[in-house]
Amino acid sequence: MSAHAFDRIIASDFFPHYRGQSPAEYARAVEAHVERLRRRGVTHVMVNQAMVNIPLAMQPDRPYYGFCAYGPGPDKYVTSIYNEGIFSAELLALNRELLMHNVNLARQYGFRCAMRCVEPIFMMESFFRRYPHLRGPRIDNPACSTDPVYALCPMMPEAQDHYRQLVHNLLTLAPEIDEIHIFTNDSGGGVCHSAHLYAGPNGPQHCRHVLPGKQAQVFCRTLVEGGRTVNPDFRVVMTSGLSPKEKKDFVVEMPAGVASSVYGAFAWGGGLEDRWGTQAVGPAVYGNPEERAKIRGWQYADYEARIRQIQENGGVVYANYNSDYYSGDDPRPFETHEIVCQLLEWGVTNVIGGVPGGSPYSANTAVFRHAVAHGRVPTAQAVAEIARAWVGEELAPALIEAWRLNDMVAREQPLPNAGHLLQIWALIRHMPIVPDEGQLQPGDLDYFRHALQSYDTKMSEQQGGVWRILHYGPELKAAYLRQFTAVVFPSLETARAILDDLLARPALTDAQRACLAEQRAAIHAVWVEHRHHYHWIAASLSRIAGETAPAGTPGLRALIAAEIALYAAEGRDPETDPRLRLMRAHLDDPIVPVEMSGFPLSTHPGSAGWEGAHEIAEA
Repeated sequence: MSAHAFDRIIASDFFPHYRGQSPAEYARAVEAHVERLRRRGVTHVMVNQAMVNIPLAMQPDRPYYGFCAYGPGPDKYVTSIYNEGIFSAELLALNRELLMHNVNLARQYGFRCAMRCVEPIFMMESFFRRYPHLRGPRIDNPACSTDPVYALCPMMPEAQDHYRQLVHNLLTLAPEIDEIHIFTNDSGGGVCHSAHLYAGPNGPQHCRHVLPGKQAQVFCRTLVEGGRTVNPDFRVVMTSGLSPKEKKDFVVEMPAGVASSVYGAFAWGGGLEDRWGTQAVGPAVYGNPEERAKIRGWQYADYEARIRQIQENGGVVYANYNSDYYSGDDPRPFETHEIVCQLLEWGVTNVIGGVPGGSPYSANTAVFRHAVAHGRVPTAQAVAEIARAWVGEELAPALIEAWRLNDMVAREQPLPNAGHLLQIWALIRHMPIVPDEGQLQPGDLDYFRHALQSYDTKMSEQQGGVWRILHYGPELKAAYLRQFTAVVFPSLETARAILDDLLARPALTDAQRACLAEQRAAIHAVWVEHRHHYHWIAASLSRIAGETAPAGTPGLRALIAAEIALYAAEGRDPETDPRLRLMRAHLDDPIVPVEMSGFPLSTHPGSAGWEGAHEIAEA
C-alpha cells in the first residue's frame, strides 16, 4: 500500500435498489456497482438505505416525518427494553430484512459496512408517555413541521442504556458494521441546547450546564460502548451539524472509539471547492483572481483549523469529501487533484463520501487514485498522465483543454447564496415554468411537490413557492445571467465542440471512443443543467412583481419554449411528460406577476457571514 493511502474510503452511495426487474438484471446492476466501488478503492459501504420510514408509515398524517427519513438509525431496525412496542414489529422486521440484504451483499463482495445516521433522532409521543423524564430538545424545523417533535436527552442514564442496547442488538445482527456516522441538529435529530437546532437552543434544565459539544461526545461514547460488546473495532464518527465552537468542545478528549470528520464552513459534503466560495461571495468573485485567492485562502485556513483541532487532541481524522456533492461527476480533474493532495498533506487518514464518480473514464476518480498512489506531484502532470494513458499522446492536449474548460466553469459558475437549492429542490428541478400558476388546475402542482410543501400556511419557507427560491433581486440575477452567457455557456460549448471534433476522427480505437464519448456526455449534461438554471433565473425577472430583465434577456414565452425544447431533446414526450404538457398548454397564458415584496431578498454574506473555525482558534 502506498504511503499516501487513506486507511478507509467510505462510499456515500448505496447498492442498487431492487426495482422489480428480473433477478438476472438486478444481479448485473449489483455487479456493475461493485465494479465502480472497486475502481474507486472503496473499503466500506453504507448499508442503511431504502428503508421503510416507520414513523411516517404509522402516522401518514404527519408529513414532517417524511423530512426525517434521511439517515435511519438503530431504532429503525432493532429495539431495546425501553422502546419495545413503540414501532410496528412488522415494519421493523422488514427493515431488518432490507438491512441484511445490503450487509450480505457487502460481505459477498469483500466490503465492510458503515451506517450514516441522524441522531439523537426524535421519538414518537407514545414513548414519552412512558418515560416523560427522558424528553430532550425540540428538534423539528418550525418552518416545516405542523407539531413539535423531540429527541431523547443524551445525558439521562436510561437514554444511554437505551442506545447501548440498540447498538449492541444491531451489531449482533450485523457485526460487519464497523462504524456509525452521526450527523446531528438536522433532519429530525439534535443535541440539547445546541446553537444549531432549528428551533433554537433548547432542552431540559437538568443538562443545561453541560456544553452541547460534550453532550454529543457522551452520546457517541455511549454508542461505542454498545457496539464494542460485539465488534471490538467499532467506531462512531461525528460528522457534525454542531457549530464550530461546539465541535471544538467535542474533539477535546474524545473517548476511545470516537472519531471526527471535517467539512468546510460553506458546504457539508465538501467545502474546499471554489464553487462554495462563489456561493459565499457572489458575483464579486467572477473572473477576479485576487478575490478568488482571498476566499480560497479563507476556506483552506478554516478547513485546516478543523483538522488541527482533532489531530492536536489525538483524534482520528475523517474528511467529508465528495466532489460530486450537489453537482455530478463532470470532469474536474484539476480541482479534484489539488484538493485530494491537500487532504493527504494535512494528514487526513479516512474519507467519507468515497472517491467521486466511478465510471470507467471518470477523470475525477482517476486523479483521486493518482494522488493516493503518487502523492503531491504537479497537478498538470497528473492530469496529463491520465489523458495520455486514455487517449494517447496525440489526442491528450485537446482532451485536457476540454477538461480545463469544464473545470473552470465548475469554479466560476453562478451559485446564489443557498444556490444548491437550484440543484436539489423539486420545485426547481421538476415543476413547470408557467406565466401564472393560477391558471393551473387544482392538483396540477401536487405531482411536483412533496407532502410538506402542501402545508403552505404552516411552512413559512414555502410561502412564495418557487419564486421565493429565486428571490435574489434583479441586480444579482442580472450578474448571474451575464456569467452564464459570457463564461459558462461559451466554455462548455467549446469543450463540447472539442470532443465532437475528436469523436469525428475515423481511426479511434474502441477505448479512445468510449473515453471521449463519456467526457462529451458528462459535459453536455452540465450544459443542460446550467441552461435549466438560466431559464429559471431569467423567468423570475418576468414573474416577480417590480423586477425588470436586462436588455437581451429572452422574454418569458421564449424561455418556456426553450425549456420545452431542452427536455424534448432529451427524449421526453411532450404529450405525456407532466411538466412539458403543462408548459405547452399554458405557454400563451397572460403573465401574472407574483408579489414578493413581503419577503427579504437573499444576499451573499461573504466570508464574514460564516463562523470560521480558524477565526475561533485565532480569537
